[in-house]
Amino acid sequence: MIQPFVDPALLVVGALVLLAVVVAGAVSSSVGRRRGWFLRALMVMLLVLIALGPGWGRIAVATRPSDLEVLVVMDRTTSMSAQDWNGTEPRLEGARTDIDALMKALPGSRFTVVTFGKDVTTALPSTSDASFVAESLALIPREEPFAGHGSLVDRPLVPMRTRLTELRRAHPDRRRIVVLMTDGENTAAGPQQSFAPLAPLVDAGAVLGYGTAAGGLMPLDEKHPSKGWVTDPSTGQPARSHVDGENLRKVARQLQAPYLHRTSPGGLEELAKRWQQRFSTRVADGAGARAKLPLGWLVAMVLLAVVALDLRTHWRGFWQARRELS
Repeated sequence: MIQPFVDPALLVVGALVLLAVVVAGAVSSSVGRRRGWFLRALMVMLLVLIALGPGWGRIAVATRPSDLEVLVVMDRTTSMSAQDWNGTEPRLEGARTDIDALMKALPGSRFTVVTFGKDVTTALPSTSDASFVAESLALIPREEPFAGHGSLVDRPLVPMRTRLTELRRAHPDRRRIVVLMTDGENTAAGPQQSFAPLAPLVDAGAVLGYGTAAGGLMPLDEKHPSKGWVTDPSTGQPARSHVDGENLRKVARQLQAPYLHRTSPGGLEELAKRWQQRFSTRVADGAGARAKLPLGWLVAMVLLAVVALDLRTHWRGFWQARRELS
């Protein structure tokens, strides 16, 4: 079993050039000196063998789960300020907490954060700086009430496809993970487009749903909830937002990803662990990541012995010539 350290074509050309030099030296030398050129031919062949990376058998090798590109798509519509996460906290706070937890559980991975409401915005480009992400997300507010004319979960669909395509083109060796964070409510007219076209661009993902069946009230002023609540124009009463679990499960099936209902912090470590196990190892013969046992060091020892033998011949010739001159 071999695994060349250099390009095979370059290896062949280099070996032929060195062998040509050895043959020319042997042909032009006397019969008594040809033994040394045979040793040098053997050196060339041993060098080629080392460059081929010989190995035997298979052993487990360490892997690193750092080559992940995580695209986080976070809903920041008014309903995401409903106060039914972890008791009475805003859903957006739950999303921020979960992003922070994922970054800690996936060290070295790169995160891109896209937010959507009336508009879709890349809030954070690809970065692995967890503290920078946490500080930036804390400054991203929810969309103000009545800023748009209703929302649809599929609003970021086209930007997601564009971003995933860019990531695949720029870093084809990295695994792409999508995390969609929303309450799943559609308040705008029209059908919701399918997320299925994204599936071929995604290696893994998750749909995280925020909110409760009982629902939560949305403050008029996110920073001062005591100033009142967003009202339902049809009744004049405080509007209550509910998680749409059925819709989120449908989106998860289209993305071929699991759906997780998020009502409190914690619990994402197992999801991150599965991603790490899946992408940090390549299964071979059912035994995880594998690699052959390298034998190049044994060939190098043989090469060292041949070099020593050739040097010994030259050394003896040097001392013999010195005695004759003296």
